[in-house]
Amino acid sequence: MRLQSIEIPVADVPRAARFYADVLGLPPVVRMGDQAATFFLGDVHGGMVTLVRSAKPITGEGPAIVFQADGGMDAARARLEAAGVQFSGAEHSPLGLTAYFLDSEGNRLAIFDGAMAARFREQARAPLAELESRLGEAEARTWAVLDGLTEAQARFVPAPGEWPILGHVGHIVDSLDSCGRLANDLAAGRQPPRDRLWQKEYPSLSLTAALKDLRRAFAGAHQWLPALPEAASDANLAHGVFGPLNHREWVAFMVFHVGMHAGQVKEMRAAPGFPAS
Repeated sequence: MRLQSIEIPVADVPRAARFYADVLGLPPVVRMGDQAATFFLGDVHGGMVTLVRSAKPITGEGPAIVFQADGGMDAARARLEAAGVQFSGAEHSPLGLTAYFLDSEGNRLAIFDGAMAARFREQARAPLAELESRLGEAEARTWAVLDGLTEAQARFVPAPGEWPILGHVGHIVDSLDSCGRLANDLAAGRQPPRDRLWQKEYPSLSLTAALKDLRRAFAGAHQWLPALPEAASDANLAHGVFGPLNHREWVAFMVFHVGMHAGQVKEMRAAPGFPAS
């Protein structure tokens, strides 16, 4: 399902609407008197947030809406503090830094500064030959963690709802193919469709078939990557976590993503309970 709108309970719609418009800078969609107000969440291609008048007490204990820290954490935080926002704390994760605050009604919000996004942008400045070399390193790690894998091991599900190794292989293939389409479209100045890019499940007839598809996807990436233009394009497509990425930054993300899943496969094979054969 696609996101339509996130509803936020507020005690005072006009006051909350001023906060979301003036402090957060969200583009308004519609105002329904003192009963509700709707804003675009991010840009006009994203979802919406609807402020709904509520008589119930607002505890601030619900889920938090997390916004990208435009310009970096320090700059975004300074802008909000200048508008009267008080931050309640920050949390570090492997993906970056999240700083929390409350809206005018006491609902939890946050801004996120993705350290990984900065890493992709830095790596994307490298020559294409270097990016392809990094892809080759990620490919070598992938084949190393798959070496000696049996059909039973490939189909082993470590826990309900988690992928077997075949799922990770399918996702790597999907990532190589999808990032190739995105990178080539963006490099040509075309805006790729904003539909879901990857699948939830990756059924495969056999491990042999999955590995054959993986070889095809890696070979294809080694063909399209060096053919990309060296110069970065102004066209970009937003990643759900890392924000807007141009064609070279999507390549850097792809290399990281392949390596991440190779690392997860390595951890799975070393975990207790993994089949011996």
